[in-house]
Amino acid sequence: MDPFLLGLSLVVILSIFARLAAVWLRVPAIVPLLVVGVLAGTSVTGLIDPQELLGDALNPTVEIAVGIILFEGALGLRRGELAAGVRPAVVRLVTFGVAITWMLATCAVALLFDVPMPVAVLIGAVLIVTGPTVVLPLLEFIAPPDRVRSVLKWEGVLIDPIGAIIAVVVFGSLVHEGGRTAFDGIEIILSLGAGLLIGVLGALLLMPLLKSRRLSGRDKVAATLMMIVASFAAANALFDDSGLLATLVMGVVLANQKSAKIENISEFKETLVPILVGILFVLLAANVDLSQVADLGWQGLALVGVLILVVRPLAAATTLGLPFRGNERALIAGIAPRGIVAASTASVFGLKLVDKGVEGAELIIPITFLVIAGTVFVYSILGPAFAQLIGLKGKRLPTLLLIGGPAWALALGKASSEAGAEVRIWTEDADEARATVESGLIPLGGPIDPNFGGAGSALRDISAIALVTGDDTLNQVLASHFSEDFEADQVFRLRSPSDSMPIIRSAATPLFEDEDGVPRLERRLAAGDRLVTFEPGEQLPPAATPIASMTPLKGAYPPTIRLASSRPEDLIEAKSRIIALVPA
Repeated sequence: MDPFLLGLSLVVILSIFARLAAVWLRVPAIVPLLVVGVLAGTSVTGLIDPQELLGDALNPTVEIAVGIILFEGALGLRRGELAAGVRPAVVRLVTFGVAITWMLATCAVALLFDVPMPVAVLIGAVLIVTGPTVVLPLLEFIAPPDRVRSVLKWEGVLIDPIGAIIAVVVFGSLVHEGGRTAFDGIEIILSLGAGLLIGVLGALLLMPLLKSRRLSGRDKVAATLMMIVASFAAANALFDDSGLLATLVMGVVLANQKSAKIENISEFKETLVPILVGILFVLLAANVDLSQVADLGWQGLALVGVLILVVRPLAAATTLGLPFRGNERALIAGIAPRGIVAASTASVFGLKLVDKGVEGAELIIPITFLVIAGTVFVYSILGPAFAQLIGLKGKRLPTLLLIGGPAWALALGKASSEAGAEVRIWTEDADEARATVESGLIPLGGPIDPNFGGAGSALRDISAIALVTGDDTLNQVLASHFSEDFEADQVFRLRSPSDSMPIIRSAATPLFEDEDGVPRLERRLAAGDRLVTFEPGEQLPPAATPIASMTPLKGAYPPTIRLASSRPEDLIEAKSRIIALVPA
């Protein structure tokens, strides 16, 4: 078999396998990706040699892929999250925090390793960045308060291009100044300006395409990809790595405008970006020489410790004076893993400087990858426990969203709430909204956007959605819509006569065993039957009918809610609370 074909096939296969393993193990995807990449790489099995596979195309491929990843991360940055001290905190972290991190990381590298100061300055710049690919999964595990989540999310996305641009300027001075560093503030300002300008222009040029009725959803995804790459290339033609900022600015502008809908480009988040992240990590990890990493010895571990225990807390201290409690500031200081941008910039610069014979350049890649692995491991293992210790780990209650509010659904919602679930009810019917309040529940208002699960969204941390409005067509349309973003056992809808010839097919689970499920439930409730909660393992009375089950958060596994369907056995789980209809 052609070695080139075999190598590329292995990259794709192993990257997707590692991501599936991460989902199954409930760990950040970077952990199995790094392990798989190193094991398949040149220093272990030699199955994948990125330099032989892509040659000179490796670095440009990595840079474009990182630009696409940053664009996707920026689509989640909404202005509405920048409140209650979030905006100034983010500004301080990406300015003063960046300067502190760069300076202290540089000093630590220079003191711990036998490298020239210019190389230490470059490594310090590379270690500035954190990144959404590692920060966001941690935030999902920890579920901190919204404003802490917003600060860390915005910082993780914004700091990537800033750190990359600084690293490029330092790298350029190493190449052009004969191994010396010549910090050029003017070049950094021009790079930032070029990225901002081209990013805004790219978004403005893309908007008419997104609003066009002649283009299908997939055509708009293709147009978006075209404009991302065009903006990246145009900005990079002016200043190296300005393309990263351009793609980020494009995403932020699109996320915060209302003239063009961006729902059709959600495939970046759902398919393209996860695949790109996996391929990049496998390729970059395959380049790592394990013997060089091992040779770093205690100094490498000491560097990881300094970054976690000294550098990050001092950077987070720049938020002093802002309206954050001490434990919130401590959690900001306790999350700063390094990710894909650090890996990509280290690989690009390290290989180029080694080829040019720069002293100490051979340590850039091993130091960076040790920091990536060390920070991801420490923050992934200790981060949730630390958040729990300081009282900021979210409870992650089982959460049920009811679309519609008929009387039987409100009774189920009230029983679920009493059983320990968070219940959200959306209805546009005034009588149903009034009955919701009388039941002790809170009705929701406003639009529900499946592509926005940020702060304030009704879809945030949802365990199950039940579509129970009196409009069968609306239920079917919403079932199809939500099934694109949630699993089939998370979306439930009322059965209807049109089930035999549905208007819209979807993967949603039909509620109850047959069409008489709701009338039968209503009759029994009217006759005085009650919805009762049974603890895990508790025996149900012979005449009890299970209606719902709830499984609490278990480690990294999210809480779940299951509702009655044609498979009643799905409700009976050893560790689940059961809500059952019990005769009066």
